[in-house]
Amino acid sequence: YSDQSGKVVMMCLGNVLLEEHTPLGKGNHAVIITDRNEELMRQAREFLENIHYVGFSNFDIKYDYRDGKYKFFEINTRQGRSNYYVTASGFNVARYLVDDYIYNKDMDLELSKDPYLWTVVPDWVALKYVKQEENVKQIKQLIDEGKEVNPLFYKPDNAIYRRLRMIKATLSHYYKYKKYYK
Repeated sequence: YSDQSGKVVMMCLGNVLLEEHTPLGKGNHAVIITDRNEELMRQAREFLENIHYVGFSNFDIKYDYRDGKYKFFEINTRQGRSNYYVTASGFNVARYLVDDYIYNKDMDLELSKDPYLWTVVPDWVALKYVKQEENVKQIKQLIDEGKEVNPLFYKPDNAIYRRLRMIKATLSHYYKYKKYYK
């Protein structure tokens, strides 16, 4: 988040480990672990502050194995579909807007610290289809530590019909990945 003066005050990096694989869902994130890479964060911050950007933003960044460098290739000038990983990692995103525009607070830069698992698929789907062993180990560790969130399951919104629909939708990932994952 960049405040109304164009100063970046909050940054969270998410490492996408798995995407959806259905024809209509391709490119949508399914499993993210928050990460901290201060060099990438510095580059994004310098860019945003140099153009005096204000508001929420998120970048698509890819690692290029050919030269061992990260490539920034898109900026979304909004919160992303999977933005709840930012909230799960400890940031109340609404607070930044309120502190900035209602209270006119001068805020210091906050960077995400600890890894957190965000997923919209069952754990067993993530563990089966995430291929890098180090990532699978980290997923298991975060699950064991209770550092996992699926934003589709919100305890206060626990009406039985909704709960059953969410369970059905979640279980359908088994068939979707079995059919479309290559």
